[in-house]
This record gives sequence, structure tokens and C-alpha cells, in this order.
Amino acid sequence: MKWCKVLGYLGLIPFIACLYLSSETPFFGIYTTQAFVAYSAIILSFIAGTIWQRDADVYQDKRHIISNIFSLIAFASLLVVHEVALILLVLSFIFLFVYENSLSKKPKLSTDYMNMRFWLTQIVVLLHVIAYGLWFG
Repeated sequence: MKWCKVLGYLGLIPFIACLYLSSETPFFGIYTTQAFVAYSAIILSFIAGTIWQRDADVYQDKRHIISNIFSLIAFASLLVVHEVALILLVLSFIFLFVYENSLSKKPKLSTDYMNMRFWLTQIVVLLHVIAYGLWFG
């Protein structure tokens, strides 16, 4: 679990860096606002994909469908204006955590993992709210 935590929290660095560097001018040819949204979409899809790992010996149609819905929302966020994308993404992170937390009633999910997911979700949501305020406030 230690590496899982380390990697989880290191995954916040691109969010923070993009926010810190965000402006309307490109940074080394990269628009950091677009990078923030793209990274967020990637992380949302990644976390949604982890739902497939639960109870791998039992096929769970509902989990696979929900996972794919979150991945499609992440993809859609890349196609809309950033103002809408941030709203879609922040709501998706919240709903995905709530859904995953409902799965944690099963014995396979550890309390440490869900505690880490709770704090990472809170931080990611906060960073999205800050991004929205900086870019559109």
C-alpha cells in the first residue's frame, strides 16, 4: 500500500504544476489550461478503469458499464469548452468516489485505500474549483 500512496499523491503534481503555470500564453508551446483538463480526463479514466479489478473472478456488467460511462465523460470533457469541462470533471470525480465507496462495503477494499482515495478526491476537487476561479472568476 505504501507505493500506492506515494504514487497517488505524486499524481497531484501535474495538477498543481498546470495550475501554477496557468495563463493564456503557452508555456514551452503548451497551453497549461488544456494540459490540466487533459490530465484530469486521463486520471478520471484511469480511476474508472480500476473498478474493473474488483472481484475479477465474478463478471460485473454494472461495474464495467459505469466505468465506461466515466471514461466517456472524460473524453467528452476534452471536446467542450474548459468551463464546462471543469464542471463535468469535478462532478465525475465526486460521483466516482461515491460509487467506489459503495463498493468498499465489500471486504476486498482496504480502509487505507479508501482513506487515500478520499483525500486525493478532496484535493483534486479543490484544485478544479481553484482552476475554475482563476480561469473564469
